[in-house]
Amino acid sequence: MRYGPRVSSAYQEISYESHGHVRVIRIERPGRMNAIGPRTSRELVDAWGRFKDDDEARVAILTGSGDRAFCAGADLRAALGMFDPTVDEEPLINLSPDEIEAHNRGERDGIIGPSRWTDIYKPIIAAVNGVAYAGGLEWACFADIRIADEHASFGVTCRRWNVGLGDGGTQRLPRIVGMGRAMELIITGRVIGAGEAERIGLVNEVVPSGTCLERALEMAAQIAELPQPAMRTDKEAAIRGFGQSLDEGLRIEAECFNRLIATPGITEGVRRFVERDHPDREPSGGNLTPGLVRDDIALRSRAIAIDAHHGQVRKDGASPYTGHVLEVADLVDQAGLEPWLVAAAALHDLVEKTGTTSSELRDAVGDKVTDLVLILTEDPAIESYVDRKHALREQVSAGGRPAQCIYAADKISNIRELIGLMDSSDLDPDKIYPIALQVRIDLWDGDLEMLQNGEADSSLIAKFEDALGKIRASGTAH
Repeated sequence: MRYGPRVSSAYQEISYESHGHVRVIRIERPGRMNAIGPRTSRELVDAWGRFKDDDEARVAILTGSGDRAFCAGADLRAALGMFDPTVDEEPLINLSPDEIEAHNRGERDGIIGPSRWTDIYKPIIAAVNGVAYAGGLEWACFADIRIADEHASFGVTCRRWNVGLGDGGTQRLPRIVGMGRAMELIITGRVIGAGEAERIGLVNEVVPSGTCLERALEMAAQIAELPQPAMRTDKEAAIRGFGQSLDEGLRIEAECFNRLIATPGITEGVRRFVERDHPDREPSGGNLTPGLVRDDIALRSRAIAIDAHHGQVRKDGASPYTGHVLEVADLVDQAGLEPWLVAAAALHDLVEKTGTTSSELRDAVGDKVTDLVLILTEDPAIESYVDRKHALREQVSAGGRPAQCIYAADKISNIRELIGLMDSSDLDPDKIYPIALQVRIDLWDGDLEMLQNGEADSSLIAKFEDALGKIRASGTAH
């Protein structure tokens, strides 16, 4: 579905980078907020054609140059050149009657690149490193997965200038966020931040500013290692079947599946599953398979934690240790924090209390989660229990908001666990835990003070305060 010509000279307004099987297509016009002019459009057509045709290219990432803009849409100076011949800019498109008719028939790539292509069945990730306005929002919607820096923003800002959406926005945006949300954005032109974009489903993951491309490359590398044929036929079936009747959608799915089943790759995949000749089918204990997408890293980390802590019990021997790590993850999740923090919360005791090494964890969930888990890990070389706890507190304080949030959740869970023991039995907590109850309360008082002066989520601090008040009351009662 390619109509425009390939450019014959080297790219001037985009770049095309190879990272193994991953290709990064970057709009290189930071001085114009990465707005797309006529040359940019032609170069994008060429670059996406290269990606589509290259058997070695498995995943593409689209991003913008600099840290201000992913893409601000069409270059309106070039757009003005379509109507005013005195403007010293190449017109964005030719407005001849024949050209307009060709656009109406769907015989052109799009206005700002190949935005009307629908048959790239390889995965596409948008690394949204700043504003994604008008046509930039349309290009973000062109992708299958959107990862945004926390300062990114999105909007149909062309609404203010009486410029319409001509590069897929009216069709892709409702498919991503639903008609009601899409119509509000399309009609009002309201700009939304990355957080709201994530809440309505426009963005899959929000990451610290300046890291969206790094995260996209990490995800793309993992996707590129998966078997590709089934992924592509599934994407094709999903795209072609969307909006069709169920009967027609199922017919399309069957067509795509039957095309796949005729290839030798599916036979090999099934054999590897049956014969356990695959990392995901190895007996538990040595393998930690990476999560791939936003929610999956949190879910996958819970599964890793359950597997690694299997058989461990609390100090009272009454229930599985996994209850603690899952409660910590749930507390972080309930605070509305990022999935990677939920993942680290589930894994916070993994290196300290299981046989899992930091390198195994790094292979499974990446550097960011692993580095945070290590901040939350006690130093076994410190023999004194109290000194070890003080050292950990200092590590967490220096670790900033992510470490402090998980640390707060860990302490809440510990306190609640002890309250439950004291309320449900006549057990003396001093016989269960290695130090006296009052010493633990003193340590928790110090932890709370550190968190109150730090960056932890306020809802977690409030729960910590409540739990600490209850443990004091329970200790007095006992």
